[in-house]
Amino acid sequence: MNFRNAKFLVAYLIGYISTNLLAQCPDASLFGNQWTRGSFDIVGTQGGTQCTGRVVTVITPPTVTKARYIFDYKNVSDTLAATPQTSFTYTQPGPYCIVQLGTINGKPSLISARIIVYSASKPTFTLSSECDNSLKLLINTTGLAFGRYLVDWGEGKPAQVYTPGQPDLSYTYANAGTYQIKVTGEGTFPLVGCNADSDPQTFEVLNDPAPITNATATVLNNLYSQVSITVPNTLKVKNYSFTKNGTEQTRANSIFIDSSLNATQSSACYQVAYADACDRKPATMPTVCTIYLQADKETLKWSPESPFSTAVNTYTVEKLNENGQVVATYLVGNGTEWPIDISDNDAEVVYRVRATSVNGQTSLSNAISYGRTVKLFVPDTFSPNNDGLNDTFEIKGQLINKLEITVYDRWGNVLYNTKDGTRGWDGTDVNGRELSPGFYTYKIEYTDTKERVYSKLGTVNLIR
Repeated sequence: MNFRNAKFLVAYLIGYISTNLLAQCPDASLFGNQWTRGSFDIVGTQGGTQCTGRVVTVITPPTVTKARYIFDYKNVSDTLAATPQTSFTYTQPGPYCIVQLGTINGKPSLISARIIVYSASKPTFTLSSECDNSLKLLINTTGLAFGRYLVDWGEGKPAQVYTPGQPDLSYTYANAGTYQIKVTGEGTFPLVGCNADSDPQTFEVLNDPAPITNATATVLNNLYSQVSITVPNTLKVKNYSFTKNGTEQTRANSIFIDSSLNATQSSACYQVAYADACDRKPATMPTVCTIYLQADKETLKWSPESPFSTAVNTYTVEKLNENGQVVATYLVGNGTEWPIDISDNDAEVVYRVRATSVNGQTSLSNAISYGRTVKLFVPDTFSPNNDGLNDTFEIKGQLINKLEITVYDRWGNVLYNTKDGTRGWDGTDVNGRELSPGFYTYKIEYTDTKERVYSKLGTVNLIR
């Protein structure tokens, strides 16, 4: 048989190996005396092991001519794809068979070598913590080519070495902050140089819960209360809590609306807090209260508890029109009472209180409607003797819009009439004649600022 014919050689190999050595690494001694054993060396492989991503190079000795290689031999049909290429990179882990076909001294040669390829893909790891400054790290080492791992904890210190089989690693950070943890897999003998870096993972060591920056309670729509909390924007907040009368309610956002409160009847106080990602709350949890406003006769009074987590800087009484717009303000200071403005000519007034904190936050009280009564002051005696004391019968009052005064004698005759509320009766009749001392009947008709009509009938004593 002329084995120098390459096509015949391949056909023979296919027939023989498919019959006897399917899916095995073939050996020349199995083919008979006409076959001789080939020879090659593998660069970068020690002990029959290799890792993915690293080039495997074979070296053909001078004694072998026409050498061709199969780097991933699975069955005899792969011999048809034999190539003179002498390097190959494995991308998947597993056992592989490298086969060399060639000629030595005119005889066909064959030799094979089995290698194990290990994965050199990125290491993966899992972090776990009990919400403190300690961290546990678990490396997934299954099927990887790495004989050891270098753990960089992100603090700028030398990496910690981990060998598969050791207990899981743990680390304690000295300071709060955000750290990038990275693991490097390193191949050891016989896989020296098979290295890979993991993707970094972030771990945050939290500070102790920071104090609440601001908290405010205010009356909303003159019915409910709204409580808001402000915390440093660097915090990671799990939830916010609002406790009223011992009952705590939590919210995902920092604003709580208490629709169970009737703000026109009472105030309410709330202890506010937040929980961080580790369910820790700040050491100080302030209490804020809505402002409850009421009228006590001619005085406005309101609840003294602060609506802020800080102090109240000043209170302002606001006068509102029928559309709820502020039409007048009265600065009160730190007091919680204010005498109603007697010079205000409106018969019905709506008031509310605005509190301002030392940090500039504001809080509103409930609004109250205060009805003012028209007041008329009528003297019962006057003495028109030009001594400068009580010389005229003069009418005074509050909240009076229009006024008409009529004076009669005992028989019902009109002695005096005016619609000028600033003029007084001087004790003369319509002709300007002085009237005799005695009692005279008067009738006063007037309206308030709401155009409501009133009248008063009485007598006045004229003394000369």
